[in-house]
Amino acid sequence: MGKIRDLLFGDDSESEEIKLANEETKNEALITADMLVGDILVKHPLAAQFLMECGMGCIHCPASQMETLAEACAVHGIDGEEIVDALNDYLIEHNA
Repeated sequence: MGKIRDLLFGDDSESEEIKLANEETKNEALITADMLVGDILVKHPLAAQFLMECGMGCIHCPASQMETLAEACAVHGIDGEEIVDALNDYLIEHNA
């Protein structure tokens, strides 16, 4: 009976591997400082409001399509790493 169960549902070692892989994915950053602002907005539309509230009101300007998040933060005098961490937390919290 155990073999049929393993065939249908997988054995416990496989499910542990899947759980570990899912945890690693959750721990990976959604956003990195080297991503283009335009790409971030396409992948995570919720990021727009967050970035505007952080003082980056021009995220929809043409320059944002060619500017990394780190560059945009530097232009606005904002700590890029702090924004990356806060934005990732925000997106995770909102399941984006």
